[in-house]
Amino acid sequence: MSDSRALIPPLSDWLQVPRDLESALAGLTEDELSLRGGTDGWSIREHVHPLVESNVTACTIVIAALGTGGCTFDCSWLNSDPAWMERTKYNRVLVASALEVLAPLCRYAAELLSAAPEALRHEIKLVGAPGTEPYPMTVEQMIGLEVDHAQQHVQEIVDILKQRPPTPLPADHFTIAP
Repeated sequence: MSDSRALIPPLSDWLQVPRDLESALAGLTEDELSLRGGTDGWSIREHVHPLVESNVTACTIVIAALGTGGCTFDCSWLNSDPAWMERTKYNRVLVASALEVLAPLCRYAAELLSAAPEALRHEIKLVGAPGTEPYPMTVEQMIGLEVDHAQQHVQEIVDILKQRPPTPLPADHFTIAP
């Protein structure tokens, strides 16, 4: 699918998520992915994995909404707190495979919804926390929330990188003119 076919705003925004993440991570080493900071004190890699994880979940919800005309989806199990991070080993797992899956996943969901744009208006109900009532929204609204969520993670990464000390230039970088 050409990204130009997904000109429906929530889809074009969703397709931008992988590009924004890749741009934020451009040129970083594995060691730099372990830099911590931001509002939660997470490492850069601990921002990447939940971002991809939530996109996997959102894509699953899209498929369920398309196949059923609407759905109730329990997201209460999805909780990226410190215990979750430890169990999933997000602080140690390489980000390469997560990055490799993100763009094709977003393109796949956008292709499905481009073929059936009326599905953007399907109502879904999400259970956000254990024991809570499902709250309704459209698929379009859910995608908008997912894009906002991803943008928050990307911004946290950018903020962490702004906090890192500058890399010193090598000594031979400076030459004294005769």
